[in-house]
Amino acid sequence: MKEKFLIGELSKIFNISADTLRYYDKIGLLKPEYDQYNHYRYYSLENFFTLSRILFLKSLDISMKDIKNYFSNQEKDHLLRLLKSEKDEIDSKINRLINLKGKIESKIDLIEGANSYINEIRIERLPERRGVFIEIEDIQDDSEIKNSLKKHEAHLKMSSWLIEGQVYTSLSKMNVLQRRFDRFNYFIEILSSNEIDSTQIKVLKENNYACIVFSGSYDKIEHYYGILIQWIENNGYEIAGDSIEKNIVDYGFSNSEEEYISEIQIPIIPKTQIE
Repeated sequence: MKEKFLIGELSKIFNISADTLRYYDKIGLLKPEYDQYNHYRYYSLENFFTLSRILFLKSLDISMKDIKNYFSNQEKDHLLRLLKSEKDEIDSKINRLINLKGKIESKIDLIEGANSYINEIRIERLPERRGVFIEIEDIQDDSEIKNSLKKHEAHLKMSSWLIEGQVYTSLSKMNVLQRRFDRFNYFIEILSSNEIDSTQIKVLKENNYACIVFSGSYDKIEHYYGILIQWIENNGYEIAGDSIEKNIVDYGFSNSEEEYISEIQIPIIPKTQIE
């Protein structure tokens, strides 16, 4: 029996548990010889090399089901199919992780960038954005808001709300000019590259926006709208469309109102351009 291995010897060599070898035996993947007199399991040299192949495939994250299926039909072409299938799966996981990393970096940049602009008015050229405006008649009526969001569930699945954790609200140009801050809309920005056949999609064209970032309670929004509107008037600009409010950090991300970060963006054009 010197050319054979006891279960303890094999488990020690490969640094796996004896229970693992018993499991491989149970599922028919690696069956040792069994001595009915001393009740020992013995593994041959062939078992030794087979186990090394099993553990190699397992280290590639190939499922036990696929490994067992392969050993029931050991062929070169089968091995290639198995390895290529696992490679495709790994590529898919890598792409997913790269996407997750990008989303994390985007949120980090958004928060850190916003912190650097607190209370500073600036003009920023923002690219075209597509999305849906959800009009809310009564902001105190949760059922109305719920029903409105349910109607747009298809848009939400491809929106910045879910993809970037970014929530937008908006005031119409008329409400901005009339300083009515209690009649806001939700803006669902569509980030997916897939074309959506919907007459509800509105395009916000690339434009210059007067922007201000502020921290603290959302109750401050009227104050900062006032500051931004006054700056627009004093610097020879006209309000050119609906405002966009970015809730960068809100109650969904922090329990402290002092940590909230919001940004108001108002599209502008020079007064001379109107004349």
